[in-house]
Amino acid sequence: MTRTTPLPQWDQAVQPTRPDRRAASGRTLTALGALGVVSQILFMAGWLIPESWQPQSYSIVRDTISDLMARTAPHAEVPVILLVAAGIGTMVFALLGLRPALRAAGRTAFYAPWMLALSALGFGNVLSFLQIPCQSGACGTHAAMSTFAGVQDVVGGVIVVTLLAISPFPMSRRLKETPGWQQLAVPSLLTGVAVMASYIAFGLHSTAAVHGLLERAVATIGSGWTAVLAVNLIRTARRPEKSDSNGHPGSD
Repeated sequence: MTRTTPLPQWDQAVQPTRPDRRAASGRTLTALGALGVVSQILFMAGWLIPESWQPQSYSIVRDTISDLMARTAPHAEVPVILLVAAGIGTMVFALLGLRPALRAAGRTAFYAPWMLALSALGFGNVLSFLQIPCQSGACGTHAAMSTFAGVQDVVGGVIVVTLLAISPFPMSRRLKETPGWQQLAVPSLLTGVAVMASYIAFGLHSTAAVHGLLERAVATIGSGWTAVLAVNLIRTARRPEKSDSNGHPGSD
């Protein structure tokens, strides 16, 4: 008597393996978080390293970061390249990494990642290729503003730095509403206070002798805050998913 093998039922048939979209998304966010960290390193290097080869007349206490990229500055192409790369990286991190990661907050300050992307750390750095004609400490502020690049550096600089000073406040509200990010809400608020205080002091004529130092304080605090956001994006993207009682992946 011949024994036949029963055919597998439809619900028992081997189904094709589907790609784990959540895992792929986690890898993407991890990469974008790493890009955010690297971008801040490039930004800091873009003005810390070139300071070492400036003429003796240049003062990090008095003169601005923009002077490092003036057409008459030595090896100006180095900070230009580093800051443009940092700006592009920060914009990609903010819009493609941070923005979707904070989607759980809904409409609460949904514009905060856009503000960071368009701030001095993002779009402002991309504009670094528009070099001022000369270092203001060497040729005077009036000559430095005699071109479109010079006017853009002043007017556009005010806009992008203002965005950097303001963005931590709405970002704090958005972080507070997002699981895995709440612990950064208060530090973001304090960052906004520190950056805003330095920015206001920078705008005072009485502090002209230390404008370079105040600008560097704004840049350092803002970049450090952005790096912390990027590190937390990596942490949350790599966090193992929780499972429910049936062994199925759950969500926060």
